[in-house]
Amino acid sequence: MASRQTAGLSRAHRLAQGRVIRFHLHSSFPVQVDGEPWIQPPGCLEISHRGQMFMLRRPSEEPTGHAAAVMSDVLVNAECNGVIDAAQKRLLLHEIALRLSS
Repeated sequence: MASRQTAGLSRAHRLAQGRVIRFHLHSSFPVQVDGEPWIQPPGCLEISHRGQMFMLRRPSEEPTGHAAAVMSDVLVNAECNGVIDAAQKRLLLHEIALRLSS
C-alpha cells in the first residue's frame, strides 16, 4: 500500500487492454504494469505481451552494461521516431544481447 501512495497510484485506472499498447508521453506520470509502480519520464512507452521478452535492468558499472543501456535507448528512440518498427527493434535487441553475452 505504501508503494502505491508513494508513486501516486492509490486510485489506479485501467487505460487499455491488448497485445501491444503504445503511449506517447509528453510529461512524467505514475505507472504500474504487473508489479512495482514507478514514475515514467516523457517519451514512448510500449507495453507488449510476447512469448519471450527482454528484461530491463539497471545498467551495470561495467563498460558492456553501459553500452547495452545506450544501445537499448537508441533503439527505443528510433522506434518511437518511426525509423524502425517493433519487429526490427526486437531483432536488434536480441542480436545485441547475444553478442554481448559471448
